[in-house]
Amino acid sequence: MSNPGLTGVVPFRFACHRCGHCCSGGAGYVWLEEGEVERLAARLDMTVAAFESEHVRVVPDPESGELRQSLREESTVDSGGRCRLLIGANECSVYEDRPKHCQQFPFWDRVLENKESFERAREVCPGITVEPSRESRESAFAALEQLYREVDAFVTKSASVCIARGVCCRFEEAGHDLYATTLEADYAAHRHPAAPEPEAPGRCSYHVEGKCTAREGRPLGCRTYFCDTRTTSVMEEAHEHFLKRIRAIGEEFGYPVAYGNFPAALLERLRE
Repeated sequence: MSNPGLTGVVPFRFACHRCGHCCSGGAGYVWLEEGEVERLAARLDMTVAAFESEHVRVVPDPESGELRQSLREESTVDSGGRCRLLIGANECSVYEDRPKHCQQFPFWDRVLENKESFERAREVCPGITVEPSRESRESAFAALEQLYREVDAFVTKSASVCIARGVCCRFEEAGHDLYATTLEADYAAHRHPAAPEPEAPGRCSYHVEGKCTAREGRPLGCRTYFCDTRTTSVMEEAHEHFLKRIRAIGEEFGYPVAYGNFPAALLERLRE
């Protein structure tokens, strides 16, 4: 299983939103392993001594009492525990070479094994979503199927025309992204559990040789998007209406509330 969060004391999924909350959402420690100071210093074109002086502190590990190296936080009163290596709003200046401690978040042992630690991580990170129970999943899927039937009936009545060029699914050409709720991503993977690797970075795994191979499970965004400009405003309004209802389904059955990039969420589920 590729997602260790599903084996945690509270099963969960994770999709990074690049919000920076984990790097600025409260005081804590970013432990540095052997060789990481040298790598980080090289990344910033600094000497090891200069990097340690500016960015590293030596503190006792609260669990073991052992003295360890940790990254420094901003020293201002209102910094909120912000890492000194952040630049701008939330960009990590050493992202490709960030410490192992950062790379592994939120799949830390204490988050996986301790419910209180999990809840603290969940408060900080919007990318963590609790895995729903089987009962919640089945009920939500059934309600979503019914709503999709309504959507398809509405689209038929709208007389929107699709000429099946497939451009809308080649996002790099169309100039847009496809977003969906967690519920929709789970449903699509449930209905169509097998698919090849994406034909291009960022594409949907179900888009194969110019055609959609998962028509029954495709999300709302696919069902309401048409190149037909005659019905653009009607379909945009319909999309917002039905999206609110999908979110209401999630709330009714206790499904995790999340909305993000559909191809990325789908690929995570297909690889599990």
